[in-house]
Amino acid sequence: MTVNGFSLLIGIGAALGLLQIIRRVPDKQSLHWTAAGLGLLAAGLAGARAAYVWLNPAYYAAHPGTAWQLTEGGLAWPGALAGALGAFFLAALFLRAPLGVAADIFAPMFMTVAVTAWLGAGFSGTAYGAEVHPALPWAIPSTEPEGVLTYRWPLQLIAALTLFLFAWSFERRSVGWRLPEMRAGVAGLLLAGHTALFSYWRADGGLAFNGLRLDYAAAALLAGLCLLGLIALGLLRMRASFSDEAPGANRETWFSPRE
Repeated sequence: MTVNGFSLLIGIGAALGLLQIIRRVPDKQSLHWTAAGLGLLAAGLAGARAAYVWLNPAYYAAHPGTAWQLTEGGLAWPGALAGALGAFFLAALFLRAPLGVAADIFAPMFMTVAVTAWLGAGFSGTAYGAEVHPALPWAIPSTEPEGVLTYRWPLQLIAALTLFLFAWSFERRSVGWRLPEMRAGVAGLLLAGHTALFSYWRADGGLAFNGLRLDYAAAALLAGLCLLGLIALGLLRMRASFSDEAPGANRETWFSPRE
């Protein structure tokens, strides 16, 4: 039996991501949150496939029956991000959870799947690095679609390793934050920046539509949403500080000395 390395790694990432959700919620709520996490993963998979079909209209117009045959391969991660984000807002509504709280719970799953997706790209032959001299110690052999053996910079492995280290370090450092809702926004900005940087180093050109690099657009979308969320959270905190229940009962300003 042949095992698809990319599918296996994505499955491992999804399972580990769901475990992160279970670890973050009370036991009585774990079933609902886990089901929502599965919904996000399913929406991400559907979005990735839909985006790939959309980017290859000529082939799927001639073979419409293969559009949803996932065994044939063909996923586009910007579509996965769009699908998962859409499902995220629906999940927060279904769970009756504030967006910041829901984002803080689901964010580790996004990170985990992103790490394993970079590793899986090495098995699928995508998102590879530039060609380098075979004598270099970091050169890894790569077989081109034409059957030619080349040596490349291990972009997928380095991207996965650095993202894992960023996520692990951030998780440890942000445990004591007074506003846990901020963690998801900052983590999303880190993920967006990491994605844009390593997408720039891709030697395969990445995904494009009418000259627009979709990986850059997806990273910008994620960064924009996270930035808006952080700004909204800051405004809400500012408003709360001037409420009647705040210290000083509206007699303090942002420039008042603190005891």
